[in-house]
Amino acid sequence: MVKIITHEEALSAIAAGAAKVREIKQPSSLAIVDMGGNLLAFLRVDDAALSTVQIAQNKAWTALALRSPSGQWMEPVQPNGPLYGLESVGARPFVVFGGGLPIVHDGKVVGAVGVSGGPVDDDLTIAEAMLSVFK
Repeated sequence: MVKIITHEEALSAIAAGAAKVREIKQPSSLAIVDMGGNLLAFLRVDDAALSTVQIAQNKAWTALALRSPSGQWMEPVQPNGPLYGLESVGARPFVVFGGGLPIVHDGKVVGAVGVSGGPVDDDLTIAEAMLSVFK
């Protein structure tokens, strides 16, 4: 049986991410998608830039769809890279910089988190705080 992310878990993960946002003082948007890529939970923290809304959701989508951290794909999609242009294929764009992490349960990707708002290192710190709820 495949693990389903509950809304309680999603809300706890959003709360953990929001706490990390406050701690590091980096206004951000936080997104969680389920195994079908559907938005399960979302928060745009006070003063997060409007652009962060779609980017956070697309980072989560990327981590889910590619079953790996979104930042892992930056180098392969560069000009002359083996996957050049990957980020622009399909109906929904892939975001290939850090901040999207898959949620893995018993070796299966069951959803993903995405964070946008600051430098990649801050986005990853917040995403990891969110992910810790699912472990």
